[in-house]
Amino acid sequence: MLINEVCKKCSLTKKAVEYYIEQGLVTPTMQENRYRSFTEEDVERLKKISILRNLGLSIADIRIVLSDRNTVALKEIAGAKKLEISALEEKQKLLQELAEGQNWKKTYGKLQQLEKKQSILERLQNVFPDYYGRYVCTHFAPYLNEPIVTDEQQEAFNTIIEFLDNTDFDVPDDLRQYLDEVLSEAATRCENGIDGFAEKMSASMREAVQDPEKFLEENREIIEIYQAYKKSDEYKASPTYRLEESLRQFGKLSGYNDIFIPAMCKLSQSYREYQEKSRKADEKLMREYPQYI
Repeated sequence: MLINEVCKKCSLTKKAVEYYIEQGLVTPTMQENRYRSFTEEDVERLKKISILRNLGLSIADIRIVLSDRNTVALKEIAGAKKLEISALEEKQKLLQELAEGQNWKKTYGKLQQLEKKQSILERLQNVFPDYYGRYVCTHFAPYLNEPIVTDEQQEAFNTIIEFLDNTDFDVPDDLRQYLDEVLSEAATRCENGIDGFAEKMSASMREAVQDPEKFLEENREIIEIYQAYKKSDEYKASPTYRLEESLRQFGKLSGYNDIFIPAMCKLSQSYREYQEKSRKADEKLMREYPQYI
């Protein structure tokens, strides 16, 4: 079909279609009379391009998404867009505060902190794949709102950035896929998808470490069933076991446990308090169930 018919089918202007051709996103054949001829496949591709453009994706992002057969890139871009939108919302609040109070120094300080927070979250999203990256970002985000005012905090921030810039998520591809499938399935059961699931899990973890005695009492039966399962041959033959072992090795060998986590504790007082409570909760769990250690 010719470009005029394509424009009608895709609700695109001729100029837009020609631009996408120029960018190499769609490649119609050229007839002898110099008119371009589009296939049905070209039309479907242009419809996808139109959707992605209206969702705010750049040409570079669209090129990546269209070349990706298993939608991994689209998930990663969706995660990055969420971070971008969150930052814009926080900047809008700062702009409103500035308009109402005209406190330039205070606004500058908050803006600097927001930019540092985004720097860490963007790198976490880059290191950890797909849904897991969004889960990790959701977990750490609440602890990145404190101002960096001491030399120790600034040094910790620099350590975190250097660590994330030089770290690969060294987990076998099949286990990465399994992890994504597990989180994807969990996300379908939550109203707000993966972000809702991540927020729910993070909130549950904070609640558990805040009052471990209550958590153990309310979940004793489930905990005992799960602890027993982890000792079974069935569990040790499962991909869940392999994944947990692989994540444990990543934490040990990458420096995540010995570099990243200590730096987070120095950067954020609230995270340091969370880690201390988490350590005490783990100790209580081991006292309660020594047979499973």
